[in-house]
Amino acid sequence: MILALAALIAAAEPAPRGCADHWSVELDRDSFASNGAGRTFTGEQLSAFRPKIAAALKTAVGAACRKGSVRTTLAREVRTIRVFSASGATEPHLYAAGKQQLNLEWVFAEENLAIPSRAEIVGGLTCWANPRASACLEPND
Repeated sequence: MILALAALIAAAEPAPRGCADHWSVELDRDSFASNGAGRTFTGEQLSAFRPKIAAALKTAVGAACRKGSVRTTLAREVRTIRVFSASGATEPHLYAAGKQQLNLEWVFAEENLAIPSRAEIVGGLTCWANPRASACLEPND
């Protein structure tokens, strides 16, 4: 009985907020319209894609904050993520594009609007979150 009550109370508690829940995710529609794959996407397709990539980003970054691989204070400074379809990108790449904005580039057109995996997204955050990480340094650094 006590275990059942504890389970009900736990289920009723709201989920903890993630460090990226406040992020606004926008698509750079021009990059999706003129892409290296020569693909075209309807407004309906892009409208359906935007919440999917937003959820994937927020989930991946939230997990990275909880794990400590992205500082929560750093993620909370970001307000906007602008998503670009970038032909030739070998992995998702996130980088600062102003005081409160990050850009995300990946081969969305070539991948037919597929979403990168959580691990790929977190990997793409590495150089933004820790520019001195070994993966981010040039050979002569």
